[in-house]
Parts: sequence; structure tokens; C-alpha cells
Amino acid sequence: MADAGYLVQYGRTAYVGRFTPPAGESFGRDDTVVVRSPRGLETGVILCPADDRFPASWDATAGGELLRRVTASDVAHLADAECLGRTLLATAEADAGHLPLTFLDVEVTLDRSAAVLHVLPWGECVADDLFAAWSDRFGLSVRMLDVARTPVVEEPAVEVKSGCSSCGTGGGCSSCGTEKSGCSTGGCSRGAVKTADDLTDYFADLRQKMEAETASRRPLY
Repeated sequence: MADAGYLVQYGRTAYVGRFTPPAGESFGRDDTVVVRSPRGLETGVILCPADDRFPASWDATAGGELLRRVTASDVAHLADAECLGRTLLATAEADAGHLPLTFLDVEVTLDRSAAVLHVLPWGECVADDLFAAWSDRFGLSVRMLDVARTPVVEEPAVEVKSGCSSCGTGGGCSSCGTEKSGCSTGGCSRGAVKTADDLTDYFADLRQKMEAETASRRPLY
């Protein structure tokens, strides 16, 4: 398995990449390791071996080299990097106070060669000169991660022809015992939470059906 590498999660935004370990080295799930990622030297956590279950087209730009398990020296360097990051974050907030930018977080690589500022822009601006100045001041490459551009997974639209989405029957949620998941037709009072308008429409429709059924009945006397 080691020849295929490992899937490692790293960074505060939980990047996942395929990392190649040293020859003959093996690692286990949840091992804390040092990797050389596209951003620099940083720590990560082993998820699982990158075996044949995963496509060969896995994004190579997200991975890199798996160097070793984290040592006591690495922990000390990580603390120094975090301290530097806090200083950089405070400087960014002070220098860019006139710009429509909110600084949320910062990451400094283990080797202190690069820093990533997590930024939420709330207006148009150009801050290239500031980032260049911070790079010169702190002696490392300062980059920006625009969190507003973080990809969002949208749920696919599901076409439901009739009945309950869990079993496809027409008997409502109670017919398949999945009342917790809700009826996709909205035709029953169980299931997903309904709005006030949904409830009004539901009971109005129910009243019409009851009145129609009552009108069609013939008295027995």
C-alpha cells in the first residue's frame, strides 16, 4: 500500500491530497505527519492508503511528499509558526483597515517559508502592494485565500413522480415506515417540518375533500 501513497488531510480548510512516503515506510490512520504540500512544509493527518479504490486522475496538485511522523522538534516549530501567524494577522488587520477586507484566519507553514491569510472581501479592492509589503516585512511569501470562493456542493434536483420518496409508493410516509424522512409530495402531515403556508394549504385541501365526500353520501333513512 505504501507504494501507492496515502491520502493526507492538511491545512485549516481540510485539503486532501495523495502523498508519497519514503521507501519502506508505512503509516496508519490518524498518524500525524509532516508533508511537503504545494504550499510548503506543514503537518497533516493520515486518512487511509491511496489504493485502487481511488481514481488515478486524483488531483496531483493537492498532494506531494510524505516526509515523516511529527517529532517534538516539529511541535516546537509549529508553535513558533502559529505565533508568527498571530503577529501577521494583527498587522494585516491594522494595515488594511481602510479596505473592504475581513481577515478571518492565518496559516504559516512549518518551515516559515509561506503564510496564507484567510480573507473575506465585502467589496472590490486591490491589495497586491500590501501583500508584497507583508512578504518583505516578515521574510516569507504571504498569500491570500478568498473564502468567499470556497466551492459549495449543491444537492442534485430529484424528480419525484408520486408517493413517498423513500419507497415510491402512493400510500404516504406511513406506508413504508419512513415517516422520519418526510413525504416528498407534501400530502401528509408527518415528516419534514412544514411552514405556516404549507399547513394552511394542506388543511384547506383536506376540508374540500371531506366536504366533497360528505356531499356524495346518501342518507340511510
